Amino acid sequence: MNVKFKILKGKKKYSNLLVRFWDSNKIDQTTSVGYKFKHSQWSNQKERLKITISELNADEINHKLDKLESHIVRKYNDDYNSNGIIDKTWLKDSVNGFFNRAKSDEEHKVYFLNWVRSYVENVVPKQLHNGEPLSSNTIQNYNTVLGKIEAFEKHLDKRYRHDEIDLDFHRDFIHYCKSKLKLSNNTIGAVIAKIKVFCKNIEFDGLPISPLYKHEKFYTPNNETHHIYLSNDEIHKILNHDFKNSDKLDNARDLFVIALRTGLRVSDIKMLTVENFLGDIINITMKKTKRNLSIPVHPDIKKVLKKRDGQLPRIISSQKFNKYIKVVVQECEINQKTHGTKKDKETNRNKEGYYEKWELITSHTGRRSLATNMYLDRIEPEMAMKATGHSTVKQYLDYVKASYDDHIALISEKWKEALKK
Repeated sequence: MNVKFKILKGKKKYSNLLVRFWDSNKIDQTTSVGYKFKHSQWSNQKERLKITISELNADEINHKLDKLESHIVRKYNDDYNSNGIIDKTWLKDSVNGFFNRAKSDEEHKVYFLNWVRSYVENVVPKQLHNGEPLSSNTIQNYNTVLGKIEAFEKHLDKRYRHDEIDLDFHRDFIHYCKSKLKLSNNTIGAVIAKIKVFCKNIEFDGLPISPLYKHEKFYTPNNETHHIYLSNDEIHKILNHDFKNSDKLDNARDLFVIALRTGLRVSDIKMLTVENFLGDIINITMKKTKRNLSIPVHPDIKKVLKKRDGQLPRIISSQKFNKYIKVVVQECEINQKTHGTKKDKETNRNKEGYYEKWELITSHTGRRSLATNMYLDRIEPEMAMKATGHSTVKQYLDYVKASYDDHIALISEKWKEALKK
């Protein structure tokens, strides 16, 4: 068998480099390598570029041709002796395979963005989570990540291959997100987390993804989040406030008390009916996780139901709920300056600072408040998780937003109890 590289002298300034491969009467094929050179730059005798001062990368290209020659011979031996297909495009396909080139309809096998686009458009809409289709918000998150990768490649005017998703990509992408998109560490971290999921699935597909996506330096940036919770005293203040002059605030307050004492998400509260109340237990299957929960009915919830003759408050939209509960807490004068993050209207981004506590209230405050108050009431995490629906202690403790003062008071109380023994 033989491999020969050659350039045919033509009228054009640059000519294609061709490779011919033949083995007696079994195969004789010629195809383009993909390089173009001046005829004067090529040595017909050595079948390689001439090493001249003007050709600074000649050694690199010649080394590549050495490897290509070995690749062709090795692949032919493998295919011929394993009854592989050696058709009329065998040499062309072998050369393209060596350079990791893809056909126009198979670019997702080589290029990262093409794979992500195909995955987001064709796989994500059909995915199931706990037997249910993904929510529109989850699908939108995937599309948002896709858009950021597209913008990044456009900014660099570069197409990343799977094997180029390495630490350099990680560094450059984070720098782009910070300097150009002005994203927070937590937002960038969420995007990187999705990219790592993409890489894992590319690896499952048997494609040549860089293993460096698993490296500890391929990290997901994050900042400590500054979410707040409402203490038991604050919740009682809200429960006992008179909203008789505002039906919408009275209704929102009662919904909020249910959220604060059950830890349910708004999506779950919307599904809640009196049929979910089984004596002193609320039994409900959570919409997000499909986990079934049994939550003790808190005395504050019993007060809400008694006031409403056993009926639940009327359901309102998530937007109205988030708007009204801020007003409810403000009306209750829970306005001490508190460290947290709030969306800036001008930039539409979260801004860290000190705000009056009512400004930081969201629907998720209910879930954090339940977790934190149970923690401060010294209910064991494994028991508290039965009510919150968290899968792990770590997930539960992430929701605990006790302050340093709370921890100091709790530790002091434990020490005093120890001294009494």
